Amino acid sequence: MIGSNLDYYFTANATNDDGWADHNGSRLRQAFGKLRYHDADTTLSISGGGADNTLDGSQTIPRSFLDNRNQAYTFPDQNNNTVGYLTIAGEHYFTPNVQLSGTLYYRHYRNENVSSNVNNDFNPDDPDAAPPATNVQSTVFTQSYGGSLQLALLQNLFGKRNELTLGVAADLANTHFTQSSQDATFTDTRATIGTGPFVSTTDAKTRNETYGVYFTDTFSFTDQWALTFAGRYNWSRTTIGDESGVQPLLDGRHVFSRFNPAVGITYNPTDTLTAYFTYNEGMRSPTSIELACADPDAPCSLPNDFIADPSLKPVISKTFEIGARGRIGSNTTWSAALYRATLDDDIQFVSSNGAASSLGFFQNVGKTRRQGFEVAGRTKYGPVGVSASYSYIDATYQSTWTESSASNSSADANGNITVKPGDHIPGIPQNTVKLRIDYTPFAAWNIGTNLTYRGSIYARGDENNQDVNGTVAGYFLIDLDTTYNVTKQLQVFATVKNLLNKHYANFAILGENFFNGPNHTFDPGGVTNEQFLGIGAPRGVWVGLRYAWK
Repeated sequence: MIGSNLDYYFTANATNDDGWADHNGSRLRQAFGKLRYHDADTTLSISGGGADNTLDGSQTIPRSFLDNRNQAYTFPDQNNNTVGYLTIAGEHYFTPNVQLSGTLYYRHYRNENVSSNVNNDFNPDDPDAAPPATNVQSTVFTQSYGGSLQLALLQNLFGKRNELTLGVAADLANTHFTQSSQDATFTDTRATIGTGPFVSTTDAKTRNETYGVYFTDTFSFTDQWALTFAGRYNWSRTTIGDESGVQPLLDGRHVFSRFNPAVGITYNPTDTLTAYFTYNEGMRSPTSIELACADPDAPCSLPNDFIADPSLKPVISKTFEIGARGRIGSNTTWSAALYRATLDDDIQFVSSNGAASSLGFFQNVGKTRRQGFEVAGRTKYGPVGVSASYSYIDATYQSTWTESSASNSSADANGNITVKPGDHIPGIPQNTVKLRIDYTPFAAWNIGTNLTYRGSIYARGDENNQDVNGTVAGYFLIDLDTTYNVTKQLQVFATVKNLLNKHYANFAILGENFFNGPNHTFDPGGVTNEQFLGIGAPRGVWVGLRYAWK
């Protein structure tokens, strides 16, 4: 605090990690600060922050590489991300029943990526026609800014409590994307060595504009019942332009608009129980990359290519949810909910040369559905606290469509598979269980454990759920943590992740393995179709200090 009306907050952290796998290091630099003024009627704040992070080795490996889970498929593979942002927010009560609030923001983001790849044009029968490998460099620089203004009115209507909120919002972003590629060869350790200069392949700029007008009104027609109506009209425009001078067909403009309604009702029979039902609709406009990469006859390198393409339809969501939450005594809370979310004209990246290929295009794949239920609870008894949750989700396709997935064992002679209604969406587990137990023997010391179970998933490329590899097995993890407050400012902490050192994978994709030679060296004549896995981290231990300045 600075006086009685001004306060501030600042935090920063820096982390260097060599990584648990080969060529898998990371570097994190993050900071955030906030200054706030407040009095009886007005609150003003300015906050800002930034990050400069580097991550190496974010790859999958084929199942045949599991003899050494630490190895990389190919390298280098590096992502550099820098971001800076500034937000100004304020609110003022003209009367106890009339409030005006607003927000302005600016954000800049830069991503630099270097990746090593097998050259899809390499022919072992004519090795001089194309090199076996390529290195790809790409840069994305985005500046986004916008704001919102909102008026809240708390007035009685027909003698009953009524809350009306009116608002407008604008979000704009300018993005510059460049990409270049370099011919390369592989070493015996699967590193790529460039053999020539980087050659520009894409240079494009995009502008995204989204404007919205919205309202929400909650009418409490009794002390127990309240009805809410809401709606938002969004208008979005995406403009794409070629900066290279050699891809004029890239230039294009796409406009989307829709009114999205919502309705809800709540019932509070007692102070300790609330039941509710909601229905809402939403629209997601296709992104610049999706719009610029939607032609099956001209596949792109995700997300690194832009071409002239047909328009995509916006994704429309329709969601129902019914649930309840409550409190038992002073130390126990619980919640339960059932939901169904249906997406019309959902967008998916469809690979052109098998699921693991970076070449492909975006397309509307019809209807998808995510439905399920969640239950959660939290309680405390003396020095022991327990929280638990269970989530079941049935995520399926609801339309028939065809994609190229030559590495899928059920693919036809053309390398295609047919996805049908009821097939499960890859990467989404049906069952997730979380349990947290805390023990506080005395005020300064806390000991905790997290137990997590995540169910099996299908691999990307197995959208028809028929590949011979089947699902990726579910897994169970135990984490431990403890903190000890030496003083009000100084804290000692320790964390153990994956206590039992379980071997597991949390992602999978079907693809071609080109490294079946001795010691997994490059062997273009012995290519095999495999399931590639995103390997989970082994046991890790962290010990450290935290210090907070007054």
